[in-house]
Parts: sequence; C-alpha cells; structure tokens
Amino acid sequence: MNWFAQLPHRDSDVLLMCQHPDGVRSLTKHGFLEEVARLLPTLAEFSGQGVAFQLDNTPAWCVLEAAITELERVAIPLPTFFTAQQIALSLQNSGAELFVCDRVFEGENATLVALVDVCKRYPLYVYQLSDTQPITYFENTQKITFTSGSTGTPKGVCLSLESQIKVATSLYKRIGLEKPNHLCVLPLPVLLENLAGVYAPLLAGGSVNVVPLAELGFSGAQLREPQKLIAAIERTEPNTLILVPELLSCLVAFAKQGWQAPTSLQFIAVGGAVVSSKLIKQAREYGLPVYQGYGLSESSSVVSLNTPADDDIETAGRALNHIQYKIENNQLFIKGSLFLGYLGQAAHKSDDWYATGDLVAEHEGRIVIQGRLKNQLITSVGRNISAEWPESLLLSHSHVQQAVVVGEGRAFLSALIFANPAMTDDELAAHVAAQNAQLPEYAHILKWHRLAEPMSHTQGLLTSNNRPKREVINSFFASEISAFYQEATNMSQFFNTLQAETQKERDYLLAAPIIGRVFKGEVNLAEYASFLSQAYHHVKHTVPLLMALGAKLSDKQEWLREAVAEYIEEELGHQEWVLNDIAACGFDKERVRNSRPQFSTELMVSYAYDLINRGNPVAFFGMVHVLEGTSIALADNAAGQIRDVIGLPKKAFTYLTSHGALDIEHVKFFESLMNQIDNEDDQHAIIHAAKCFYKLYGNIFRDLDTEPFFRESDLEQSA
Repeated sequence: MNWFAQLPHRDSDVLLMCQHPDGVRSLTKHGFLEEVARLLPTLAEFSGQGVAFQLDNTPAWCVLEAAITELERVAIPLPTFFTAQQIALSLQNSGAELFVCDRVFEGENATLVALVDVCKRYPLYVYQLSDTQPITYFENTQKITFTSGSTGTPKGVCLSLESQIKVATSLYKRIGLEKPNHLCVLPLPVLLENLAGVYAPLLAGGSVNVVPLAELGFSGAQLREPQKLIAAIERTEPNTLILVPELLSCLVAFAKQGWQAPTSLQFIAVGGAVVSSKLIKQAREYGLPVYQGYGLSESSSVVSLNTPADDDIETAGRALNHIQYKIENNQLFIKGSLFLGYLGQAAHKSDDWYATGDLVAEHEGRIVIQGRLKNQLITSVGRNISAEWPESLLLSHSHVQQAVVVGEGRAFLSALIFANPAMTDDELAAHVAAQNAQLPEYAHILKWHRLAEPMSHTQGLLTSNNRPKREVINSFFASEISAFYQEATNMSQFFNTLQAETQKERDYLLAAPIIGRVFKGEVNLAEYASFLSQAYHHVKHTVPLLMALGAKLSDKQEWLREAVAEYIEEELGHQEWVLNDIAACGFDKERVRNSRPQFSTELMVSYAYDLINRGNPVAFFGMVHVLEGTSIALADNAAGQIRDVIGLPKKAFTYLTSHGALDIEHVKFFESLMNQIDNEDDQHAIIHAAKCFYKLYGNIFRDLDTEPFFRESDLEQSA
C-alpha cells in the first residue's frame, strides 16, 4: 500500500516544492497522489519485481518511488554519481527488469518501452532489461539501497518499508519540529536524504523542497559551484537540512565571509562521516544550528542523533528509541528494525546483533565514534572507499611496486607510490590518470608522491606478508601527506587559508566592547555617530590608497591592476555616504569633514600608505579583507540593532546597509581574486597585513569608548 496516502496532510496541503526559472512549482497531497495514479498503469503493464531508477532531485523521484511501493515491487534507486560500470553491475545484480531514468539510456540489452511525463514537466524513460538474472528477494523487501561501492562493486542493502517508516518516525519525534520545511541537498538515492529528508518531514506533516543537483552547484559527486547551494538555501528558506561535513565546511566558509544563514533554519543534521566538534562550534557561532548524528545503511540510515533538547557536541548523540546497542571490544553492535540482508547473501535475522565495524565509546549514554575497524577510508564528503580498490588499479602496472592510498576525513584521495626507476614521472602520471578514468569521481587519486625508496620491513611499514601498516605509514609520511592537502589549499584556496590564519586577530576585533553592546541593544545615538566619524576618516582614503596600489603593481600584475580599477569605481564617493548618514542622525557632518581622526584611525591609514610605498604593495589586500569582511559580517545586523534601539530612519544607514549582505557578491569577487594569488611571498604578505589591520581596526572600535567624537549634547546643539 502507498504510505503517502496515509500522511497527516489535507488534500490541499503542499507535499513537494521544486524551484524553476519561471517560479516555484508546488505539488499538493491530492496532486501527488494523482501523479502516482497516472504512473501506475505504465509500470503495472510489465512483469517483474525489481524497478531500478536513476533520477535527479525532482518531484518525479518521489512520485516514482511511491508508485513502485503501491505496486508492492522493489524500488532500486541508483546514485547519480555511479559510473556506467557500477550502473551495469547494479542492474545485473539487483534482478531489475525495468530501468527508469530522466534521459536517454544507451545501456546494452535495454529497450525503451514507455515515455511518461510527471507533472507535465519531468520525462521518465522506461526501459525493459532483457538480460536480467532471476533473483529471489527477501520477504518484505521494499527497497535496495546501494553503498557507494567501497570495493568498486556496490553492495545492495535490502530494506523493508516497516523498518524505514520506524526510523523516520523515531527521527521526527526525536527532533520535535512540527510541519518542517526541508530542503534536500544530498542526492535522493542517498538513504540518509531519502529517509531523514523526505520520509521524516512528511510524516511530521511538513513539506520537502527538491532542487536539481546542477542547480545546487553539484557536478557528479562534487560541489563545483557552492554559491548555487547558498542561493538555493536563501530562496527556499528551509527549517531543516542534512549535510555531510564537506558541505557544512562550505556553509561555514560562506558565513565567515559574511553570509547570514536564513533565520528559518532550526535544525541541520550532519552525518555521513565523522565531523569535528570544532567545526560544529564554528557553525553554531555563525547561526547554523548543527547537530551531529551517526548511522549506516544496514540500520535504515540513522542510529543516533543529537538534538537541541539533548545535545553533547563531542558525541554523535543518543541512539533512537527503537535501536538497541552494545559495545564489545570497542566495536558497536546494534539491533532493532535493521536491514533484511545483503543482496545475494544470507538473510539477517531480526534477533541477531549486527556488527557495525565502527569503533566507538560511550559517554553518558551517548555514542562517541572513534574510527573504522577495517581499513576503509571515509572522505569528508561521506564516501566509503576501500583503499585496496584504487591501490589494486595503481599496482596493475608492472613498474608500480607499492601504492598506499590515503584520504581519511579529507576531501579527496592521495597516494604514496614507489615505482621502478625505469618508469619516468610522466609515465607514472599518465598511469595514474588512466586508472582514475576507471574510477568514479569520488575515488580519484588527485595527488601523489613518488617515494625514493620502497617501504620496508625494517622501517616497520610492512607486515610479514608485505601488507602496509597503514597507521604507521600515515605517521611516518605525515609531512608528505600533509603537503598533498596544504598544496591544494595554497594553490586554489588561499582565501580559506587567509581566513584560518587570521582567526585570532579577527576575534580580537570582534571582542571590542562597543561591538558587544551593539548586539545587546545597548548602543546609543552618539556612539553610532562617533563610529561613523572614524569611518569617514578611513573611507575617504580608500580610493587614494587603491590608486597608489595600482601605480605600484608590475606589468606581470596587470590582471590585478584591472581588479583594482574595479574597486576604485565601486568605492568612489562612499565617504559622502558616511557624512550624509551622520547628518541623518542629527549631527553636524561638516564638523566631521573638517576634523582630525582619532590616533588609532590615523595610525591604521598611515600603516596602509606605508605598506604600499615601503613594503609589498599587494599586502594592501589584507586591509581590503579586514574592512570588507568585517562590514559584510556585521553591517546588516548592526544596522538592524541600532535602528531598533534608537529608532532612526533608513536614510541614516546608507553606509552600513551598502556594505552588508547586499554586498556579498563583492566579497565573492575578492575571494576569487585571492585564490588567484599563487606567489607565496604575496600570500604571506597579505596574511601578515590582515593580522595587523584586524588589530588596528579593533583599536579604532576600542577608542570609541575612551575618545568618543560625539556626545548626546552635540545632538542638542545641532538641533
């Protein structure tokens, strides 16, 4: 029976929403069930239990799954990031007789038998498979979810509808949100998104936003255009999200640049791989309500979860109510509504404990994840990869004698390789590239280091039967492994390095007492006007400083001079905006124009001129980073707080609002610019300058308490 028909929604309530260039399309409960009914005759026309499908994140995915369930057939969703070989293996091993996709499929032994449009917008190509091997499914199998293929051959996990509904029910009751609005960020074939992102919100009476993966910025398994993800979150204003650590890092990076998460967000679950408590703390500091959970496909997704009402940031939370667990020899065992068994293997008995393969500890009734029992890597995007899989491909060349793949908790895989000296570096590079072509994107070897000497027993790096001792190797080659990822940071993510290296100094600025008072609603009109007076005295130097910088750049930096010209065009006249804001507050703007700055302001401006004329002129971008980044992070919030407390008109906030969230594209431009700076001397100079400017700018805020430019009496005289 189709469980969607039993949802606690009225027929007119919205179940699904999808973003389109021409607006948001909604699907009510009544409309959803109608679409399911329209699809049923097409599927019922063909015999066979298994229906495999590979679709983008659209309403058609949910409609098709509901139709398969209504017919009491087995749903076999395939991830969009699977390679053609993995798709072929999955179809062959799953017993699927139908394959449904949203594009033309050119697989062998597949015949197009129907083309159906869902919602008159989403085409479904229905193929009949002629080479299917008969398979007897476990009783009550409703879904087969495939792992990401840790050994290259995806493993099919067979699940009943009962176990999935039980997990989803436990989840929404544990989280406690009524009628949540959820945005699906992960691909729907990922069981975590399917169960916790569709089933759970709908069972709670809520709605689900689905956005095609390309419109979320994904290409294959990788997030290539993160700004699209940010835009989708802003458009949909969800209450809940599910993220892997890599995506959480992305949101935190944007937040550090000034992006403000929608106030609608109430709960963000992060899972798929271990996430550090440090990252969660950072996320929460930027208004991202993040809570770590833990699960696996064999448990129908989630096992444990932290929530606002029961949280321990150092753990993965308490087990859901329907789950029993025990710990033996540091390994986690679970029982209760688990999977039925692996496809093609023996059934899992419901009363049997399942060994998860995860090493854990327990803290006050909560689960603490410590690592993997087996030699399996889990990347920071939540992909499980057996190191032996890419290693076996690298070792397929006779000249490659040793290969150890690393990448636990990292965004990509790297390798330590020893090859016969007869093989040149170019030949080795070509070999690695050729093996990557056989691997899905998430298992590519993106960096490698060629060892001068083979790893040996005497070094303690190999076992007696020549197998690598991975923990010892990771420690022995720590500097080489660190270089894989540090190099990536230096070459393509200097902006992130700049952010990370200046955290302490940024904290010094933000700790200025007046900033704290602003956000407590304790600032007065004279303090705001005093801040603007000092803003005038440094803003009026922005264009002259940029001109001086442009004149100092070399011919090889012409590309940078063009960017400086854009900045100059953007910044012209901003000092007058500041003066007009002062006048709108009721103070004498000409008094500010004709005044001298306070010492801390004059010192910061003088340092900027000296930096350009005496040192490395490119270091001036450290000041740009501080002033723009701080404005983006604080301006809108500060303007809102001051406006609410003092009751000023909008025209008194021209400068602040122009440098707030509306100017976030400017910061994105700056990030892109910094990521093109690949000269290490320039990078170090910018980082050093940014640290200095954070302190200098922080002192300006501190001096506002000891040397206020305006007092309330000045307002009375002005009036």
